Amino acid sequence: MKNSLNRLSVFVDDERPPLLTLDEVQTVHGLTRFLQTVRDLTDAPTDTVAASVFFRRIGFLLAAQFHIIAVHKKLFAGPLSQVGIIYEDYTFKFTVPSEGFIEVQEEEQALRFVLETYGHPLVEFFSLHAKIPKLILLENIWGYVIWAYSQLIQDGILSASENLEFLLLDSTWKPQMRRSPFKQFLQNQSALEAMINYKRVTCCLLKEMPNTHKCSYCPHAE
Repeated sequence: MKNSLNRLSVFVDDERPPLLTLDEVQTVHGLTRFLQTVRDLTDAPTDTVAASVFFRRIGFLLAAQFHIIAVHKKLFAGPLSQVGIIYEDYTFKFTVPSEGFIEVQEEEQALRFVLETYGHPLVEFFSLHAKIPKLILLENIWGYVIWAYSQLIQDGILSASENLEFLLLDSTWKPQMRRSPFKQFLQNQSALEAMINYKRVTCCLLKEMPNTHKCSYCPHAE
């Protein structure tokens, strides 16, 4: 399981001191400090772009959780205060303690727990204070979630298809959202079709970074 998590930028019992923990980032002072750190490290021109850059990494964190739920029937259930943010190889990664993992008894309940603990609160907070639409942040997460699930589906992991279907249900996202943004991003394609023909609904704003052009899958690409 640790190897799976490492591949998705999540490290267990890592001794490197974090820049901040996710609960520290979820305060106005902590977020201001962290977004400035992101800007300093990545040359993001604004807090809005910095938030988008970081949420591409949050996508790895949620994808890692969904992966181990489907494959290992495990879940990291620790609080945000146990999720450290480190910077390595020019990108942000995460550390978590081994004592935070639990056995998954009911996968749909575990998926909902991930959204309600590590998804919705951070999306809401970053959206409000970094002045960025929630759909951009959610699609930044989706890009890595669909990649992870498409790999598992190709590997024949039956629960991966079932779990993805659950995440496409509108009811899974209520009451925080009226409908599933993941279903919206899928654009009436299967997961494998959407991965092969990957195209975003929203712009991730990376084109605002210095010396960076529009992504090939940007909705504004010519």
